[in-house]
Amino acid sequence: MRRVNRRGVLTRADWVLLAAMVALGAALLLMQQGGGAATVRVTGTDGFSETFDLGEDRTVEVPGPLGTTVVAVRDGAARVISSPCPQQICVRMGPARRAGEVIVCVPNGVVVELAGEGHGRVDAITR
Repeated sequence: MRRVNRRGVLTRADWVLLAAMVALGAALLLMQQGGGAATVRVTGTDGFSETFDLGEDRTVEVPGPLGTTVVAVRDGAARVISSPCPQQICVRMGPARRAGEVIVCVPNGVVVELAGEGHGRVDAITR
């Protein structure tokens, strides 16, 4: 026979479990938050490399084996706005804003990496 809780639907053990799950979720969320990025480094094949302040709005054209990949930095975020790669994964990733985030165009050999405060705290970010 099932025992009925007369005070409500959740027992004391249910509340403890719920609180532990919320605390664990909050801790994981805080651990995933990278700090604000200060610089962006754009690298490509054939030794192309450029590092600059993320606060500077600019557009960088990076040559690669498939053609030119265009990286834009605007409003403290870097993103690939166009690339000759077939699947356009790097373009669809959207803007990177936090230190440690990386956008990679594997077919064209282009890497956009953000560095700065808090870099190294996050092991990996997946979208």
